[in-house]
Amino acid sequence: MELDIKTVVGGPLEVNTYVVGTDGGDECVLVDPGAEFASVEGAVCGRNVTAVLLTHGHFDHMLYAKPWLDRGAKLYIHEQDAAALGDPSLNLSGVIGATLILPAADELVKEGSLFTEAGVTFNVLHTPGHTPGGVCYQCGNVLFCGDTLFYHSYGRIDLPGGDSGAMAASLTRLMLLPGDTIAYPGHGMKTKIAWERGTNA
Repeated sequence: MELDIKTVVGGPLEVNTYVVGTDGGDECVLVDPGAEFASVEGAVCGRNVTAVLLTHGHFDHMLYAKPWLDRGAKLYIHEQDAAALGDPSLNLSGVIGATLILPAADELVKEGSLFTEAGVTFNVLHTPGHTPGGVCYQCGNVLFCGDTLFYHSYGRIDLPGGDSGAMAASLTRLMLLPGDTIAYPGHGMKTKIAWERGTNA
């Protein structure tokens, strides 16, 4: 199975929204739809969006989720970040003068959750540190890592719910993944685990 991954950058904080499906498939999922609807719709190319996968509960990663949910996509988030969906004080949307409220999640994931959407099987790694319910979605040698891991960096730990000890443990864990694992972060360029071992070990 060949993954088809398109990256759309957008929103006030330049979030990477990923459109993920199988090569030639007529369905796809969205990881962190923080980019504008029209831009993402162009990358979707008429396919059916079956699910929205959130790596964590900050507004910039779900700012444009609702139009896709209204079209029938299921919403996935870790159980420890689920409260942020309906609480602007937790999702920090006040930072941009907004009040973002999303419906309750359809699926609450946790460490080891395994599910298939749009022909792609995702394994959930619970990687707290940036938020208590931060996760990475792993499929084969691909890792959608949100704001846990960036190219030669990692997510902020000074926001509400941030935890330096948890982040260190999460990064240590990710460095144990195969070196050829391609990491698609919430912001910035993609990287490989092998490239990060000297920086984040």
